[in-house]
Amino acid sequence: MQIKLDLSKHCIETEIRKKYNQSISEYFRKSPSDKKLEPQIKNLKIALTTLDFGYLRKEFPELAGHHDDEVILSFDSKNKAAIMISGKQIDIFSKK
Repeated sequence: MQIKLDLSKHCIETEIRKKYNQSISEYFRKSPSDKKLEPQIKNLKIALTTLDFGYLRKEFPELAGHHDDEVILSFDSKNKAAIMISGKQIDIFSKK
């Protein structure tokens, strides 16, 4: 699953939270049998609870907002998150 993030106005954390809230609202407006949004909601929740946003904003200025770079949040079959900035995958976990 890939989710395009628009960071032209705000940071990655705000954008993911915004997409999560929009997905939940849309999910409850649709028919209960429409399960298309469930994986997106699940993956956005994983991103919100596992990503170190402070580290990401510090190490990658493009993720701090007010940038027009293409940013893609993706998840593999095991729901592990990855982030690509302008087609290049970045290391999303701090080396603490």
